[in-house]
Amino acid sequence: MTDVVHGLVALADYQRDAVAAIRDSIVAASTYQHVNPGLRQEVARSVGATLLQAPTGSGKTLMLGRGLEAVRGKTGAPCVWFWFAPFSGLVAQTRSALADQCPSLRLRDISKDRSALMARDGDVFVQTWALVATTRKDARKVRTRGEDAPALDDMLADLRDRGVRIGVVIDEAHLNFGASAKAAASFYLDVMRPDFTLLASATPNDEKLIEFETRAGVTVENRIIVSRDQVVKAGLNKVGLTLGVVRLEGQDAALIDTEQAALTVAWRKHQEIKARLVEKGIAVTPLMLVQVEDQGDGKADPVTRVRDKLKDIGIPESVIATHTSGEPDPDFHTLAYDPSREVLVFKVAVATGFDAPRAWTLVSVRPTRGSSFGLQIVGRIMRVHPQVRPIHGSDTLLDRGWVFLTDPELQAGLDAAANELKAVRSSIATVASELQVLEFTSAGTAALEARRAALPHAPAMPRDEADRQMRLDNLIAGGFVDHSVKGAAPDVQDKIVVQAEWTRSLGSTPLFGDDLPEQPHGGETNPTVPPRAKVYRVLAERGVPARLLRERIPAPEQLDGEIVRAAARAVFAMHETPLDYLRKTLGKANVSLRDLFIEEEGSESVVNVRMSETRISEAAQRSFEFNEAISARALKQALMSEFIRVCNDEGVDATDVVPLRRALDLFALSRPNALPDALKQAISPVVELADEIPPLVISGGVEARRSRLGAYEVFPTNMNENERRFAELLDSDESGQVKWWLRLQENSNWAVTLMLPSGKRFFPDFAVGVVGRRSQDAIALIETKDDGVTGRLHSDANREKIVASHQEYRNVRWTYQGERGWTELHYNGALDQIQPLRPFSIDHLAKLA
Repeated sequence: MTDVVHGLVALADYQRDAVAAIRDSIVAASTYQHVNPGLRQEVARSVGATLLQAPTGSGKTLMLGRGLEAVRGKTGAPCVWFWFAPFSGLVAQTRSALADQCPSLRLRDISKDRSALMARDGDVFVQTWALVATTRKDARKVRTRGEDAPALDDMLADLRDRGVRIGVVIDEAHLNFGASAKAAASFYLDVMRPDFTLLASATPNDEKLIEFETRAGVTVENRIIVSRDQVVKAGLNKVGLTLGVVRLEGQDAALIDTEQAALTVAWRKHQEIKARLVEKGIAVTPLMLVQVEDQGDGKADPVTRVRDKLKDIGIPESVIATHTSGEPDPDFHTLAYDPSREVLVFKVAVATGFDAPRAWTLVSVRPTRGSSFGLQIVGRIMRVHPQVRPIHGSDTLLDRGWVFLTDPELQAGLDAAANELKAVRSSIATVASELQVLEFTSAGTAALEARRAALPHAPAMPRDEADRQMRLDNLIAGGFVDHSVKGAAPDVQDKIVVQAEWTRSLGSTPLFGDDLPEQPHGGETNPTVPPRAKVYRVLAERGVPARLLRERIPAPEQLDGEIVRAAARAVFAMHETPLDYLRKTLGKANVSLRDLFIEEEGSESVVNVRMSETRISEAAQRSFEFNEAISARALKQALMSEFIRVCNDEGVDATDVVPLRRALDLFALSRPNALPDALKQAISPVVELADEIPPLVISGGVEARRSRLGAYEVFPTNMNENERRFAELLDSDESGQVKWWLRLQENSNWAVTLMLPSGKRFFPDFAVGVVGRRSQDAIALIETKDDGVTGRLHSDANREKIVASHQEYRNVRWTYQGERGWTELHYNGALDQIQPLRPFSIDHLAKLA
């Protein structure tokens, strides 16, 4: 367990490892910057960013702070850090933690202390993005020259001119730049231009990381991942998390208003925990958290509603605290630590980042909206109070957090959160070791030029309106830009297209190309003669086409018109349709208790249930928003029109549309795959020629292995180990069935693309020319995966991808290499799992099923 020595917390083993990795990644990037001063910003954006992913309660602030202490004096120049918290209330919490545990850091106030002359190594400014990147008056003051202090922009420029390094820490990075994302990203990119960036998050979400990389224009190469098991063993996280949820019997998917019941059950558990603490002689008053939705315009205050229900079940008003602000401000933290308060009601927006170590019980009356939000909710009650750590792991009741939900749909996010936390394996992956291997001091100008030459070229501006919209649609579908860009002026769209495509290319191509050319020993390099890169062109004589075929989504007017109408007809042609849900008004339900982390037998009890049309409609809305390219409103209108037509044909009264809406919602909730399946039947992606397959360029000094059957005459050098082994399998084919193989490049304009029902894109790993295959150009597509041990294989994204089929190239073969060699995978719909099918065989590539 973590101990306290002379007021300072002694780091646990995983914390020491994380601090060392932070130090090494920053020092490595700094070294490269000093050797190549002309590439300062390129280095910063390519290898200067580090992600610390660790569960809530693991000590992220402590690890980050000690990491900043560890790099003092090691960056070759003084470094000043700007630490951004997502909410103002967390600023004070962060400053307090740094002041207590990181004494060698000097905390400064950006509002009144902006003198570059006073800067020294290890200075830290803590604030929110809103303070520096909004139109608020105090933000304008910070960035405006005054009599007593320069503008923040001038201070940053002055620091840079004086050779001072600038570092940025973004806490709770899953929130990215916060509410002022556009202004904050612009400030980060154009004004701060940091040399080093540290990101911290409890949320293992690659989509959020990609979103940050896109907004910030950086590549996060360094990742430090801490598993929950490590934090539990250190005594900082509870051992288990018990979930209590109300579920409908059988096929009943009606949502029921069970707030009162959930609050009652949670309060009883709270009282049980309170009695156990007294029994153990631990002077801690437990806290029960109640998380409610944010108040909507014109709607009743949810905090007031829940507070009244708490009083109704007999909880004294004096022990109930309510927080009505949308942010975790200082008053919120005071309430969380006040032992006279036993219940704290708060809003959704406050779920991130606050400390409440005496919280054991939580009631959520709001959908958790997926795993990211579920992780934050879990984090509020998984911390271990310092006074309980001496008995950590010895008391079943106190070693668990207890979550009670008012709706069966609410558990999805918590289940996903727990599964993601269980799947996380500790790892430290930084570029530090790679950068140390590259002998920068002996690399001449020619080597640097060769590396620059390997950079992807900036995309050309759109040629015309058609080109502009096609490229913009692809970027929106890929999640690189927001759909709102459609409303921007053409010149603004052009700039966004070029920047986003550039960012996309940087995400798939090493910023500094391949490894540096090997320098001759004992002699001087000749900076005037650049080493020759080797260029390998596609071998057309092997049957490789000059261009491959990619899919893209149809035009928006088609999607929201004829396609949603066809999807609606497909829904009502199913075995079970919304018509079957018209008479469903009552149902029975069970309240089940189970632990999300500890496998053991759960318990259940029967409760009375009642349907609530309002809550059914609210929860069902997400069921209509499964595809980013489709308007949920247009889909609902098409379904309702088709529903009315079917009712008229069946002699069912359809004059009152309220029961029809409820039936549609119940159908969508009960059969979550029905709408995506119907859309899949209705939509046919547009197939078009991709860009010409480019030559393979390998830098001089790098020896490429010869290939018998590759699309090029050598093996590409940028394949990972798993891909290389599979390429060797294809290349060794002696049956004559493999004509050629090609490693495809993800996110490239020349690679094969499949459009998925969600509107996202899928880039398979390999294209293979196969004798006898009855597809376009006899091409088979192959996706290689790990063996599923890490849990990534079984992600929702992969379950969607594995059933996808290209319009022209048809099915995609999935395979992984296990102990018995390469194995083919398939999707088992009955179990909703990806499973081994049979040993992988070249013979099967010719088959279309």
